[in-house]
Amino acid sequence: MSVSNADNGTFTGWRSILSDLAPVADRLIERWGRDNPSPEERQDLERLTLSSLAGAWLSHVSLDVSQPTFAPLWNMWLNMGGPNPDYVYRVADVDPAGTYRISGFRGTCRFVEIAQSGWEMMLPRAAGQPTGGGTAAPRPTPLPFHDFDSLTIAENGRFSVILSAERPDGYQGDWWQMDPRCIKLMYRSCSCDWLNEIDARTAIVRLDRSEPMAREELSRRMGNVAKWTEGIVGFDISHAQHYRDTHETNKLLVSQAMLAGGGVADQLYYDCWFDLGDDEALIVDTVVPEPARYWQILVADDRFSTVDWIYRQSSLNDTQMRIDSDGRARFVVSARDPGVPNWLDNAGNRNGIVQMRLKSAAQVPDPATKVVRVSEVLAHLPADTPRVSSAERAEAILKRAEAAQMRINW
Repeated sequence: MSVSNADNGTFTGWRSILSDLAPVADRLIERWGRDNPSPEERQDLERLTLSSLAGAWLSHVSLDVSQPTFAPLWNMWLNMGGPNPDYVYRVADVDPAGTYRISGFRGTCRFVEIAQSGWEMMLPRAAGQPTGGGTAAPRPTPLPFHDFDSLTIAENGRFSVILSAERPDGYQGDWWQMDPRCIKLMYRSCSCDWLNEIDARTAIVRLDRSEPMAREELSRRMGNVAKWTEGIVGFDISHAQHYRDTHETNKLLVSQAMLAGGGVADQLYYDCWFDLGDDEALIVDTVVPEPARYWQILVADDRFSTVDWIYRQSSLNDTQMRIDSDGRARFVVSARDPGVPNWLDNAGNRNGIVQMRLKSAAQVPDPATKVVRVSEVLAHLPADTPRVSSAERAEAILKRAEAAQMRINW
C-alpha cells in the first residue's frame, strides 16, 4: 500500500505505515503464546513492540550507505535480541562497492570489534537462522570480522582504517577488505568496569561518493517498518521458545543455535531455559574459564529481552562477579534477593533465558546447575560466601545505575 506525493511519484507514506503496523502487536501477543495474557502482560509486550518500532527507524530507515553513521542498535531502550549489558551495539549500512574510512579514538574499554554482515537483519526469518532461510539451509561462509586492536593506534589513541573491496592505489595505511556480500557493519564496544573504562569514539565516512539516499530506497525502507518491527520481536520470541523446546529445563548448555548460525567470532555461548517459582533459585556453578579475554552471564525474559541491567543486577562480568575461595564462580538466579554477591535478578519472570558467553577462552566449561529454595541457597554455597544486606544491595544498585549511564549508548 502506498500514497501519492504530488511532485515526487509514488512512495510509501504515513497512512500505509500505520495500516501495516495496526495488527503487529496482536500478532506478536499471539506468537508469545501466553494463555489469557493480563492487561499488564499486553502492555509489556506492546511496550517492547514500540521499542522495536524505534529500532526500525534508527537501525534501518535512517541509515544511508552514501552518508553513513554508526547508529544505536541494541541497548536498554532498544532491548531486543538479549543485549549484553557490557556491549555498546551500533550499526552502519554500507555499499560493498564503496570506499569508507573508519576513524576515532580507541579508548580503554576491553575490546572493540566490527563484523561485516550480509543480511538485512530484522526482517522476518526462522529462529536459529540469523542469516535467513529455512532450518535446512546451510550456514553461509562467515564474513570478515575486525578487531580494533589489530590497527595502528597512536599514543593519543587515534586510529584510522580504510574499508573497501580493493586497497586504494598508493595507500599504505591500515586497510580492511570489504566482502562483496557485505551491506552492514555491526559494531560492538565491550566495557567491564563501566564507570572507569572509556568507550571508543568512532566515525565512518564514505570517500568515493556522498549523494544522499534515493527516494526509491527511502520508500523501500519505510515500507519495511512494520515487517522490521514485527520481525525482530517475533524472532526473539521464537528464539526463546527454541531453547524451551530443545534444551533441558534449568540446565546451562552450549548453545547449538548460536553455533549453527550466529554470534560473534571466537565467542562461545551457553543458554538455559529456566522455570522458577517465586521462592526458587537456580544455582549455576562453573570453573573460571582462564585464560579468557572476556566472560559474563546475564538473565533475559521469555521474549529474549535482557532484564533491566541498570536498576537490577541481572548481569555480571568477569570484573563485577565474585570468584569463590575455591577458584570457582557461583551465581544465583532468583526473583527474591538471596543476600549473596553473585545474585542475578530475574525480575519475577517464571521463565526466561540465562545466557553465558566466553570470548577467546582456552577452556570449555561444563557448568553444573541445581534448583533450591531461596531460603536454602546459603547451604549450597561455600561457607565463606559473604552476605549482602538489603541496605548494601540498594547502595550497590545505585552505583551500578550511575556506572551504566556513563556508557556511550547514543
